[in-house]
Amino acid sequence: MEVAMRTDVTLREEYVLKLWDTYINENLVQSTPCKAAIYDACSLRLIIASDGFYLLNNEIHNISEGMRYPEEAYRNGIDIQSRHYDDRLADGRNGIYARDKSDGCTVCKTSTLLIVGVSDNKVKSEESNEQIMKLGDYFRKIGL
Repeated sequence: MEVAMRTDVTLREEYVLKLWDTYINENLVQSTPCKAAIYDACSLRLIIASDGFYLLNNEIHNISEGMRYPEEAYRNGIDIQSRHYDDRLADGRNGIYARDKSDGCTVCKTSTLLIVGVSDNKVKSEESNEQIMKLGDYFRKIGL
């Protein structure tokens, strides 16, 4: 599987990139299957993403704002790759879970990262959601 990767990385981003190769790509992207991207939560800079999966600047900005103000996420939903998802859960602390018919979207926030994952109707969105949130729990546990 191809991934889009930056060459001017910080030490934290380098650690995330190593995890992408060993854990994330094998256990999440290939087995679930879903598309995922990891962003720096402060700068909203893309660290790494599944091939062909990217968010427009306004989309990642709105997701970040939706984490800060969950009532906005509930009211407006979120857009990813120009597709609209209606929020089912937005707690303002850990994540956003949204759906579009049979497809799902999960956003998980840690202290330094935003993890965004989408799944289509080939996989239950609950499975993708669970894997994205487990990944977020792991990053929280190691201080990211």
